[in-house]
Amino acid sequence: MKYPIRVLLSLLTLCTIGLVTNNLSAPVVAYEEKPQDRATSKSNQCSEIRAVRRLAIRENLDSDNLATLEYKYCGNSNLPSSSIESLLNSSQACFDLTVMAELASMTEEGRKFVGTIEGLGQVTCKRPRQGQRYLLEWPNGETAKLGSNWYYPNGQIAKSASLNWYYPNGQAVKYKSSYWNYYPNGQTARSGSNWYTPEGRSTSVDDLLSQGCSIVGTTECDRILTEINRFDQNSSDGKNSEENRRSTLWRNLAIVKLSWESYLQTNQSK
Repeated sequence: MKYPIRVLLSLLTLCTIGLVTNNLSAPVVAYEEKPQDRATSKSNQCSEIRAVRRLAIRENLDSDNLATLEYKYCGNSNLPSSSIESLLNSSQACFDLTVMAELASMTEEGRKFVGTIEGLGQVTCKRPRQGQRYLLEWPNGETAKLGSNWYYPNGQIAKSASLNWYYPNGQAVKYKSSYWNYYPNGQTARSGSNWYTPEGRSTSVDDLLSQGCSIVGTTECDRILTEINRFDQNSSDGKNSEENRRSTLWRNLAIVKLSWESYLQTNQSK
């Protein structure tokens, strides 16, 4: 009788497995996602992505891929306002801190304190009187602003009273008295109407943009090109000299940053 019992138990086991399998393979009723559900999901993803990016910046892991991801889900750039016009017409301190954050993100020395600059920028842009103070300090005790001079949290000057700009590594960005712009490695980016690659090769703006857009991705490229085009199309339409200076600085900075990011990513892949 032992053999029939073993057969019966085997058949019972097979039947049990079959029932479980049938239940698992049973058709699932499709869930139709509603528009409001999609909007909520995207909003939640946006919040999560921004939290991750803040953590990455704090841990010195910031990259343009994270910025592009934020733009994809959040729908705007990291400017204090989604409007370029708002940036050009903002308080001087708000504009200066926005530029400082961009310059810091381009250097290894500055990436670790981009979040610190953005934090002061948010407060200053929302509370303009904060930026009017003669003296401002960073949380680490370093001077942020003294008179008309701005400094990075590492103590390096960012903007002098003569309107010269610098990267956190000490390299000049531009000089007020000339039409020169520089990359963080010291190579000339622009001399008058002539443009150069970070390696020193003479080129054109369109070639720099084409090379940069082939590296950083379509979303980030579209954001930068939109900014540049708006500046080119409205370079002098009703703007005062200060607005024109800001517009030219931000436009050239966008070109330099895109070219520099392309240069870094290309060399990292070698």
